[in-house]
Amino acid sequence: MNKILLSLLFVLPWGLSAQSPDCNKLGAWLWYIDITQFDTHAQIADTLASLGVKRIYVKVADGQPNPAIWPELNDSSLVNAYRSRGLEVWAWSYNYPGNSSEQAQALYLAAKTGYQGFVVDVEAEFDGLSTPLSNLFTAFSDKKQQAVTDGHAGADFKLYCTTWGNPADHNFQIGLIDPHVDGFMPQTYVEIWGASYVQNLAYWIQVGNEEYTSLGATKPIHHIAALESGGMTPTQIDLFIQNSGPETSLWRIPGGQVPNTLWQTWNDIDWDADFCASGSVDNNTGQRLAGILPNPTNGEFQINAGGRNGIISIWDANGKKIFLQSATSSEQFISLDLGNSPGGIYFLQFYTEKDGVWFGKILRN
Repeated sequence: MNKILLSLLFVLPWGLSAQSPDCNKLGAWLWYIDITQFDTHAQIADTLASLGVKRIYVKVADGQPNPAIWPELNDSSLVNAYRSRGLEVWAWSYNYPGNSSEQAQALYLAAKTGYQGFVVDVEAEFDGLSTPLSNLFTAFSDKKQQAVTDGHAGADFKLYCTTWGNPADHNFQIGLIDPHVDGFMPQTYVEIWGASYVQNLAYWIQVGNEEYTSLGATKPIHHIAALESGGMTPTQIDLFIQNSGPETSLWRIPGGQVPNTLWQTWNDIDWDADFCASGSVDNNTGQRLAGILPNPTNGEFQINAGGRNGIISIWDANGKKIFLQSATSSEQFISLDLGNSPGGIYFLQFYTEKDGVWFGKILRN
């Protein structure tokens, strides 16, 4: 099939959707265009805009060899293709130990080209390492400041890090990265990890947040979901997004080993999810917080349901669901009881029909 025609088939039936308020920054990752069904970035931009995607992450460099600079790094027409269609366009690179200053130059050049943010991807090559990791992020942070000083980037240009969704298993030094970045993007690839993880999305995202925090993360956490094999339904992806927050993103745009049939799944995702609803919000994760009183508790407590219809679920620290109850619009406060459950940490999720998912961590004495 002609690639331009294929692009139009993706765009025209769905119509251009209006962009949600600034609090929605749901994104998509592009590895490289040659494996997709598109000839130009304008065609990709049209398709993503029609779905309601708010941000795209474009690979612009690789740390090897010496490092390798991709043509996308200096292509201002590429950036304009996305920005003219209402998308934020960020750059990303895969990085290795050594040559830190040379690798970090990609951020400076990306800012000059017009990219609005940069993500550093660090994985197995840095497992257990401290000095090379610190050197790399110091170099990237310095280049970001240089780009701001030289007028190529504004104060809103952000530097993020993406790496493992389970960094402790990789002896990964999150605390060394935290001072240099504006946010973390854990690769919480539950689709790859297995069906049991997909069935407990709220729990595993919360566990990821707790793990990053325990390893020294103080900056916002925005999870990436894998969408490569069709192992997650649109409903499950929506739930992942609701649990993760307004800067959730999907790896990756179909092409190559990711079948193009998954575009239908992309079409059925709620890209216009409302993250501007009123209520208490965790500034670190963007998650809505459920009011729980008292907390800590001896077992009995209340949540402020605000007269919302929905479902309340509670998991223990091992990911076992121990409680499930419906809530109706006639109830402002709902009384709950952990019964004979032992002392410890529990996670609450309140899925509301009105405005998504609310979260809470319960401490039982």
